[in-house]
Amino acid sequence: MTGDKVLIIDDDQDVRQAMADLLKIEGFSAASAANGLEGLEKMRSEDHISMVLLDLWMPQMDGWEFLRQKGRDARIADVPVVVLSSIPPVSLDGAETILRKPVDTEPLLQILRRHCRGETTAQ
Repeated sequence: MTGDKVLIIDDDQDVRQAMADLLKIEGFSAASAANGLEGLEKMRSEDHISMVLLDLWMPQMDGWEFLRQKGRDARIADVPVVVLSSIPPVSLDGAETILRKPVDTEPLLQILRRHCRGETTAQ
């Protein structure tokens, strides 16, 4: 199915790799970036990105600035973002959801399935 590419933006290579491995096991395509600036460049140049997994604390361009810049670009402004942070903010404009690290994978996968594939969970 098209529309399943997830961009992982995190300065920790081990986190990016672990997330990419999880996503691939679950049938998603994964791209990664080491900071917000690299993430914006990938969003503007890569094939359709369905969702972004975003760390907040990164060098060069942090997650807050990434969200501001993304929101100003009409081509990518509507792509949903899930913030993954060890210290979640109280609120964050531009983020779909905020999940605390270490991330519980099941809620994350439910969010990805719902947004990328339109799946709903049976309650």
